[in-house]
Amino acid sequence: MKLVILAVASFIAATLSAQTIEQASRRWDAGKLTWDEFLGESKSDTTINRFSYNVKWALATEKIGNTTYVYSKFTPYFDQTESWTNPKFKNDAMLEYNQIMFDMLELYTRRATIDFNRASGEYSNEQIRSFYRNQFDKRVKELDEATRRGTDASQLPFFAAGVALDLERTQFNPAAVIEDVPVNFFSALYIGANSHFPSSDYYNQTFGLNMGAEFGWKRHLLGLDMTLGFSGKAKTDFDTHYGWIYEDESLNHYQIYGIYGFCTSRNKKFQTFPFIGIGANGIIHPLGKDYDEKDPEKNGFSACAGLMFDVFLHHRITIHPNWTNLANATYHAIRIRPYISLTQYSHFGWTPAINLSISYNLGGFLWSRKSYGGDDVKSTIHEY
Repeated sequence: MKLVILAVASFIAATLSAQTIEQASRRWDAGKLTWDEFLGESKSDTTINRFSYNVKWALATEKIGNTTYVYSKFTPYFDQTESWTNPKFKNDAMLEYNQIMFDMLELYTRRATIDFNRASGEYSNEQIRSFYRNQFDKRVKELDEATRRGTDASQLPFFAAGVALDLERTQFNPAAVIEDVPVNFFSALYIGANSHFPSSDYYNQTFGLNMGAEFGWKRHLLGLDMTLGFSGKAKTDFDTHYGWIYEDESLNHYQIYGIYGFCTSRNKKFQTFPFIGIGANGIIHPLGKDYDEKDPEKNGFSACAGLMFDVFLHHRITIHPNWTNLANATYHAIRIRPYISLTQYSHFGWTPAINLSISYNLGGFLWSRKSYGGDDVKSTIHEY
């Protein structure tokens, strides 16, 4: 029982400690530093200042247009409990000196975020952290030498303006990571409504359900498309393999195609695929449960051609530093697909039809690092 109580107490203490540390740390974007945030105590009368910080890694999300990006981000935190300034040197210039260091820290963590998300396995998380920690230390050393550790205010405006300009120029754009990289693999499932308007003396239009699955490589698409149509009517009597269908009797209709498409355009808002397909069409008269006979049915070979136009509603793109795959995405889209079909029914001859389907698509993309004719997307560590 004592062990349980001790374990619970330890857990509570650790949780409270973590909360205290979290509350005593604050981000750069919370605003300018104030003296009230320097909660540490001066350790020596001869030491001027201590600026303490930590850098945390976490997944960040950012929405740009109809796309949500998920990526790795380094965020700097000012450690209030361990930061202090000797009371003899507390003045506006010393506060500006600390703010400049905080600005520099934000700058180099931004640069670390940019390079880490572009990494291709050549550099690890810790290597990039270490590199930019050293770059930050070099910049602080220059600041210290030029301003005598913040006590010479004459050079502070020069450093403040320089780091402000660098911050303005250093913005991570997650869209740029995949901007010039073609999609390697994609797939989708879709379901929606379909209309089939045949030019036929034997039956009229049907309306029904459309569904399918597809996958592709780069710009080439292969898929299986199926349609079930209802509410048709026979225009005249005609014979089938399994009996007669008579005028004004209800008909169902089906289509099944294997399709090939080629992506002619793809951007954040839409993609288009001219496509062709071959398969079968059929018309069926359901006899109902009171009949033992097989439903009268007429099948025929069919070919189709048309255009698939996908309007993207939303993307969610996840960038993968140091993975084989650069990024992957899931997307939601509305597909508008007009197409023509031509079906050869025995004794009917060729029956053309105009078709239209509107469906909801749930799909995904995959960007590989080997996307430039076999060349890797190179990682880059910039020394500014």
